[in-house]
Amino acid sequence: MDVDPFEQITGQERARRLLRGQIDSGRVAHAYLLVGEHGLGKTLLARALAQSLLPEAALDRHPDFWEDLRNSHLSLDEIRLMPSRPPTHHRHTLQQFLSWRPALGARRVALVRGLQRTDQNLQSMVLKTLEEPHPGQVIILTAPSLNPFVVLPTLVSRCQQVHCHALPDAQVEALLRTRGAGPEQAKSLARLARGRPGWALRALSDPELARLQTDWQASLERVFGAPADVALRLAAEIDQESQRWRAQRRTEDEGLGEAQEDPAQAAVRAFQLGLRRRMMDAPAPQSAGFAELLQASYETLGHLEQNVSARLTLEVFLLRCRLVS
Repeated sequence: MDVDPFEQITGQERARRLLRGQIDSGRVAHAYLLVGEHGLGKTLLARALAQSLLPEAALDRHPDFWEDLRNSHLSLDEIRLMPSRPPTHHRHTLQQFLSWRPALGARRVALVRGLQRTDQNLQSMVLKTLEEPHPGQVIILTAPSLNPFVVLPTLVSRCQQVHCHALPDAQVEALLRTRGAGPEQAKSLARLARGRPGWALRALSDPELARLQTDWQASLERVFGAPADVALRLAAEIDQESQRWRAQRRTEDEGLGEAQEDPAQAAVRAFQLGLRRRMMDAPAPQSAGFAELLQASYETLGHLEQNVSARLTLEVFLLRCRLVS
């Protein structure tokens, strides 16, 4: 392999150093869990790790590599050793694949993106696989957070955690310039991206994402000090967008690369930009109120990750926002 796969990753220097150090020293974990919010590049980093562990051939044609990057729910028949019916999306199930010796290299590597799309039964099946590791097998998982309603704590405890963090705006801006963005466009998108290069690149190719981000920030401004029905209407509007997104997601499966973000979560992240700006600009007494709302926004994201009612969760948060003027 002539090119270090990690060199193709923008940012995440600490994570790359950790993984490269373990590979170079031969102290490779049997399971990795890459954690970070949507759009930070977890999938790219996970595939770079897999390629570094399997240098004999490109991943797409490597016989010792198994991956599931789909956005739809992952079924037990794609995982367990003896499925009740043949797997739909893979030639072999995950446990079947890991039970065999490597065909080409020294390891067999499996990648499962997005544990938030799996239920507890499936995660328990993956946990059983991690509790009985075979020599020369590595499982790579990704998740948006360590929320216990998203990832089983016992599953987390069996993995080497690798945290992905937001990039500085300047680094995202520089990436956008290499992809053809003009100076002002790159600066504007980098600010809206909040350190997420994946989101920034999607917004560069789809201006609608940036427009929605700006519109949601403006919508939150109208909630402050407004009657309750303003907050409730905004919650209903965002919930409708989320419902449409979920319906579309059930009928399509995107390929490589991260899926588009749930509009409910994207809206809350847009709100966070406005809240940070308000917190910095407001005088001390009001600044504390916006700081509390910012903290509440992270709690709201945690609830949304648990697949609770998006509308109810947003109503609670936005009704709290309207009390601050």
